[in-house]
Amino acid sequence: MIILALEASTTSAKSMLFDTATQEVEVATRRFDIPGEDSSVREAESIFTQLMSLGREAAAGRQVEMLTLSGTWHGMTLRSSQQGESSLGEISPVQEWPYTGAQDLCSALREDADFTAWFYRRTGCMVNAIYPAFKLMLLKERGISISGGLVLDQNSYNFARLTGQRWTSISQASGTGLLNAETCDWDSEVLARLQLEDVVLPELKSEDTTAPLTAEAAALLGLTPGIPVLVPGPDGGMNQVGNAATDEGDMTFSMGTSGALRFAVSAPSFSPRMSTWSYRSPVGWLSGAAASGCTNCVDWAKDRLFEPGTTYADLEPQLTAEPVDLPLFMPFLFGERCPGWQDQRRGGFLELHPAHTRAQMYQSVLHGVTFSLYHCYRELTALNGTPRRIILSGGVLSSPFWTQLTADVFGAEMEISALQHSSVVGAVRMGLRAAGFADDQPALREENRRIVSPRPELADYYAAEFDRYLEGYTRTNPESSTLME
Repeated sequence: MIILALEASTTSAKSMLFDTATQEVEVATRRFDIPGEDSSVREAESIFTQLMSLGREAAAGRQVEMLTLSGTWHGMTLRSSQQGESSLGEISPVQEWPYTGAQDLCSALREDADFTAWFYRRTGCMVNAIYPAFKLMLLKERGISISGGLVLDQNSYNFARLTGQRWTSISQASGTGLLNAETCDWDSEVLARLQLEDVVLPELKSEDTTAPLTAEAAALLGLTPGIPVLVPGPDGGMNQVGNAATDEGDMTFSMGTSGALRFAVSAPSFSPRMSTWSYRSPVGWLSGAAASGCTNCVDWAKDRLFEPGTTYADLEPQLTAEPVDLPLFMPFLFGERCPGWQDQRRGGFLELHPAHTRAQMYQSVLHGVTFSLYHCYRELTALNGTPRRIILSGGVLSSPFWTQLTADVFGAEMEISALQHSSVVGAVRMGLRAAGFADDQPALREENRRIVSPRPELADYYAAEFDRYLEGYTRTNPESSTLME
């Protein structure tokens, strides 16, 4: 069987072609062409078209028998729910997870502590601009009629364009702020409380549900009409499946554009301090925490501090593991998600003095991002205990220094995932399951992963540096909070 997995990630179109007979795996990526300076808002049909173009190239000359889809969590686009020529017509573009237009609205809502706690406990999501629930409220506040509008994300839009079905998976829906975290149904009380009852939500389907590829979409991809298309799943959940980290106590730790830690748990898990989230993966419950600033902050630092053409490889020899006086970087250039959920928080350097070099400023960005994620980790372990293993993936692995720094700061051994695009691997695995195949195919296995261990001689240094980070974090908090005490 040949499966074609397609992913619309934050920045790129990705494809993976997998053949069960030959165990052949072919991967391709292409950065999205997004006009304008704000890549957090994009045109759904343009992203779909670019993804289809990559998919057609990937599938050329192959007898693909199933399509699977992966994409980002927390995006939102409002479409026409009418059938016919106006089907899926745009009411609003896709506002992806980095879009924080609703930050003032959410800040005002968080002043009501009872409402905030109620919303968190019902949905597993915080009152924060990242979530589609509040993006919809913002549209309404700005005078846009949302009545009768169909609420989708890019991933579910892609599925609708491929199949004609307005469906999504429970896992994809768990990141909207509109799904009940325990019943896994759309939450009518939340919709009523937010005055969103008049929107149309996609039909929820189990993760093994498929719909046939339409003739129009088949022509775009050069495939046979009618082959099954699996309901879409979120890249974060697919990462868990791709890394075979679905047993209770398994943690995946992705450090890509954003950073995320996902803990496989047996039931919904809610922090008394509301510092974490509770979603669904395609195969179970996840207790997690995420930071909006990760490699996007590192990219920003390289581009701002060094000459054009400077590569990360050029910078690696300038980094040092020796204890050194560095400035303190607060990695909130894109606002804060976990653990404090302060949409309005901003990033920057603290304790910067004239003797600091560009290399030291750059290294402080790596430290600040890592401390922010360790902050999240402490909240997760306080809630769920210590994970039995941690699987590290993402852009961090391109820097040996940063990879070792992460293990040192966390004080934990980490398995290094060599899987290329583990979320797309997860989409392939879900396709195999839906088709009745074992998902533990030889070509998708990772045996004897490399382990990175913390250096005990640096434990005290990084503990003191993390305390300094916490002090800076508290000092720059835009809203009074007891979360970080």
